Amino acid sequence: MENPVAAILLSALSGLSLALIGIAFRIGQSRNIVPLHIATSIGLCGALFFGAQMDWGLLQEIPLFIFILALLNAGGQILAMELTKVSLKKGPLSPVWCALNLNFLVVIIYSGIAFHENISLYQGLALLFGISSVIAAANIGSTGSGENRAMTLRDKVIYGSILFVILIANSVVFLTIKDLSTRLVPGREMTYLAAYLPNIYFILYAVMAVLCGAVVAFQKIKPRSGLDLVKVGLMAGCGSIAGLFLLSLCARYPAALVFTVNGAVTILGGSLASVFFFGEARSRAWYLTIGTAIVAVILSNFSR
Repeated sequence: MENPVAAILLSALSGLSLALIGIAFRIGQSRNIVPLHIATSIGLCGALFFGAQMDWGLLQEIPLFIFILALLNAGGQILAMELTKVSLKKGPLSPVWCALNLNFLVVIIYSGIAFHENISLYQGLALLFGISSVIAAANIGSTGSGENRAMTLRDKVIYGSILFVILIANSVVFLTIKDLSTRLVPGREMTYLAAYLPNIYFILYAVMAVLCGAVVAFQKIKPRSGLDLVKVGLMAGCGSIAGLFLLSLCARYPAALVFTVNGAVTILGGSLASVFFFGEARSRAWYLTIGTAIVAVILSNFSR
């Protein structure tokens, strides 16, 4: 049996690396670096990383529908990043970070509908706890109006709805990966993701970089300085690549252990960094948001 300590360390390091993306969102706020800037940086880093690994000759074998999926994924990222910008004006990082990292809930539902996969009791409970996390998160925000007044029920409904849309929009890439990891290449006993993984990831990252970059350029949002953008962009981009690379090293370990530790550390890493480095307040709603999100991660992996 494989040593579980190595699995825990690698998956935890992966989670901490991915948490750098959330930290980059918060650092960027004070430097006029918006989430779309960061998404563009992640796209560029990912395209360079997978572009260096892939067989460029295989690009001509990639069917059109994969490029269409890449466009849909980029559209989902643009929506998620724009709403993340809005949410960070209304509240702290933790509720947004939880919403961004509960995307597996949408994959569970999609798999049950599209692939007729049975939704286990644990997965059903994970859905309930995930929804509870977003509902709790809706109580952490502010009015965003600059007025020192408590959030009304209407404010909470709007903020919670934004978080739900972020969760769904950020799930598009994971739905794409799920689809391509089950769809067989015609005439071959191999899925598209297994046959063309570096090429597919290159396409996903490159299209995201181009479209997110085009949108933020059209908006004419300029960072405080180009150097700030490079620093924050590299933090997020390297965090994304390191997280994926470290997670790939865990392939031989039990998935339930790896993905539970990785998901929990990713959520905790970003949320605790926001508390200790950016002064985010911890309230009952904060603990409920983080706690139920982590329980959702654990339950979703019980059936693996």
